[in-house]
Amino acid sequence: MKLSRDYQVAALMAAAAMFTLVGYEFIRSAATVLFKTAYGSQNLPLVMAVMPVVVLAGLWLYSRILNRFGPRRTLLITSLGSGLVIFACYLLVLNGAKWITPVLFLFKEFYIVLLIEQYWSYINSSLTSSSAKKVNGPVTGIAGLGGALGGTLVSLTAADYGTETMLIFAAVACVPAALVSNFAYGRFGEPEMNVASGQKDSMGWHFLRTNKTLAYLLAIVLASQLVSAVLDYKFQGLLSAEYAGKPDEETAFQGWFFGTLNTSVLLLQFVITPLLMSFVALRWVHILMPLVHVCAISWAILDTSVLSVGLAFFLFKAFDYSLFRSAKEILYVPLSFDERYRAKELIDVFGYRTGKGATSVIIVALQNLGVVMSNYYLAAAFAATSLWLVLIFPLTRHARAVKQDEAA
Repeated sequence: MKLSRDYQVAALMAAAAMFTLVGYEFIRSAATVLFKTAYGSQNLPLVMAVMPVVVLAGLWLYSRILNRFGPRRTLLITSLGSGLVIFACYLLVLNGAKWITPVLFLFKEFYIVLLIEQYWSYINSSLTSSSAKKVNGPVTGIAGLGGALGGTLVSLTAADYGTETMLIFAAVACVPAALVSNFAYGRFGEPEMNVASGQKDSMGWHFLRTNKTLAYLLAIVLASQLVSAVLDYKFQGLLSAEYAGKPDEETAFQGWFFGTLNTSVLLLQFVITPLLMSFVALRWVHILMPLVHVCAISWAILDTSVLSVGLAFFLFKAFDYSLFRSAKEILYVPLSFDERYRAKELIDVFGYRTGKGATSVIIVALQNLGVVMSNYYLAAAFAATSLWLVLIFPLTRHARAVKQDEAA
């Protein structure tokens, strides 16, 4: 019966994530193109430099809502609230408010990770480590179906209906996601909030000092998101040159790219990830990912093109959506409520977006000094991936030691 419950929880939250990712594909391509049309691709690092402030403010608000309403109603509020914000941005875009495009761009970066991490917090609170190894891959796969469907729909509709209209679909998708996740909480209950005395309003920073596993996870997430940021900027710059003066065609291409990515990654999510997680030691699973990225980025450095940079970016996103997610989430399963609902959001929301934001601050500063940073994006990606590889060893060593202590 326990295993059956695990599967039901995982399936429902995966379905919620699927709806969320359908909507995200509509807003991801649209918001990026709208911003680049208004301010140029060269200003992507500038807008991302504001991301740490946005994330900190958002996480502070999330923490206050969680303290007051608990995890179930917090997820409902943030899901429906996200849909309302996206729809409001759509109305402003229609009225020619150019200034809303950076707000929309920043919001789409924040809301998706906030919602997805809340789904995973509930999954990690409901599963055992052994069942998580079996279902985490399929969970990412079911969620990935939403990304594949959304990307495909964008590629088929953007040129005909316009980039702005994509925002309506993104807003509407938040509604079924909210209903399904709320149903899961209603059927299986909420995890107990055992907030420590004196930590009621904490965002979870203190756990990073007391739990080395969480500290190493944050460092790895920051390094990985530096890789993501510079590969994304390089790819977007190449696409802007390729589709100059053709924003709807670029939106359609980006929809096709991310739709193809999400479709292709299903093999990783449903087949390869469960097999690796079941038969390969967790340490080797973690080591595999940066090794693959080092090879792909090396080729992009030697032969820079839309194809080589796109492939490096493609592989990064493919692993991030599947194997990296599954391997990382297992480390959260044995932790406390606050570590899963507060420290996790710091790592996987703040860490994910601040990694890009801090990278952008440095890029903007160097650009203001006259450095043509686009020439160094791939070298920065190679260096950050190498650091990621090095950090795997203390992370897995500490996690294994903690597991042995608990077993003893």
